[in-house]
Amino acid sequence: MAWRSIISREYILPERVQIFDTTLRDGEQTPGVALTKDNKIEIAKALDELGVDVIELGFPIVSKGEEEAIKEIVKENLRSKTCVLARANKLDIDKAIECEVDWVHIFIATSDIHLKHKLKMSREEVIEKATRMVEYAKDHNVTIHFSAEDATRTDLDYLVRVFKAVEEVGADSIDIPDTVGFAVPSIIRIIVSTVKKSLEVPIAIHCHDDMGLAVANSLTAVESGAEIIHATINGIGERAGNASLEEIVVALHTLYGVKTNVKLEKIYGVSRLVEKLTGIIVPKNKAIVGENAFSHESGIHVHGVISSPQTYEPIEPETVGRKRKIILGKHSGKHSVMELARQFGVRLNDDQAETILREIKNIGDLGHKINEIQFLEMLVGVTDRCNIYKKAVIKDICLHSTETGTTALLHLNILGEDYVLTGFGRNEIEALTNIYYTSLERTYRSSLSDYRVWLAPSMKLVSESEVILCTNNNNEVVGRGIHHSHSIAFAQALINALNQLLEKEEMRND
Repeated sequence: MAWRSIISREYILPERVQIFDTTLRDGEQTPGVALTKDNKIEIAKALDELGVDVIELGFPIVSKGEEEAIKEIVKENLRSKTCVLARANKLDIDKAIECEVDWVHIFIATSDIHLKHKLKMSREEVIEKATRMVEYAKDHNVTIHFSAEDATRTDLDYLVRVFKAVEEVGADSIDIPDTVGFAVPSIIRIIVSTVKKSLEVPIAIHCHDDMGLAVANSLTAVESGAEIIHATINGIGERAGNASLEEIVVALHTLYGVKTNVKLEKIYGVSRLVEKLTGIIVPKNKAIVGENAFSHESGIHVHGVISSPQTYEPIEPETVGRKRKIILGKHSGKHSVMELARQFGVRLNDDQAETILREIKNIGDLGHKINEIQFLEMLVGVTDRCNIYKKAVIKDICLHSTETGTTALLHLNILGEDYVLTGFGRNEIEALTNIYYTSLERTYRSSLSDYRVWLAPSMKLVSESEVILCTNNNNEVVGRGIHHSHSIAFAQALINALNQLLEKEEMRND
């Protein structure tokens, strides 16, 4: 990369940066998120497999359930270091020590705003308390990570005094939090480089995204000497969230040439897990893990990507556990039509592709989206193949919800046979997935590995759904559905994926 040599001349970058993941602590502070003990254990195991260096498991003083979840995770003997948060007081620190974690993250506010309005303490009193509590914790043989809350709004000379004081009494690393996302990269550079010159211990950065600068500020901190980055999966967290782990890690590896211990290919899987367990939906245009991150509609872009992916993709999607998608719409070109048809096992000539493209553009000009079912019907219309991918057809759907849950009835015709299948769940989607688990999974030797539902923001627009089925030999098929009802869109996606399984099976038997 042409400008990487410029970076190497401008900055002394570390060979490797540690990733301090705080999804289970700061991430869980996302408004509306409350993880169960089992949820937290599942995420912690996934983060460990991902390869993060430190996992902040939570804030044990918050509740008995929080403390119990932390202790259960510690019993898993993860390879990642475990850490919990504690205020600078004995009660918090004792509770943290009881959890038997590797690190204790002690924090106290240092900005004049917090000193005046929250702590009601003087600067000297804060230094005295911070050093006394760090000393107390060190007496219990734990690794101390110290944060000066609201560091970026703290007088810089005073901030350095605080950090030097806690370093002298045994703090093993210090953290510079941009608590309200108020800093800009140029200020982060000044703060981090100044602190770096004054201390011997490793320096961490903890950025919030209130102004959309969390990732930029975190990367600037690395340029300025930080060796540890705090981040969360999908950037979840208080208010506008934290620095996004996936964006930071990919940027470090690909743009800076700085390594982490994170296994890039596992990023998307962990992102999806956190999305499902927290209920915080990842925006389609989110970098790295968003649905559109490796999707292409523009004809010019698709032609370029088919010829050479580097033309319009900064990294290969497989690098982070993704797959490229070709999306059909009014901006599509002939190459998009031919490529997507090829993925369905159909080779079109130029005239056939042009015919389908005109129809797609006409539909797009009316403000409508193209789903796979419509595209496959267009393929049937211009080729000699009859009833392509029509081996499974939805004849009727009935959904009935009460206070106790939802019953789904799905009337299907599969390979000429009629079936009426039922399922029950807490909601419409769960009821429909349970039909698959109980009635279809074993018969068609596949598993429902993932699904997504995007609700329409208004009654005039359609909801979208995507279902991924995985065969016994680990081949994936993706079905998509579009409908004003999100549950019907999901059912369409499910049966469309089943159609592809049946078609692949027939092709193998021919």
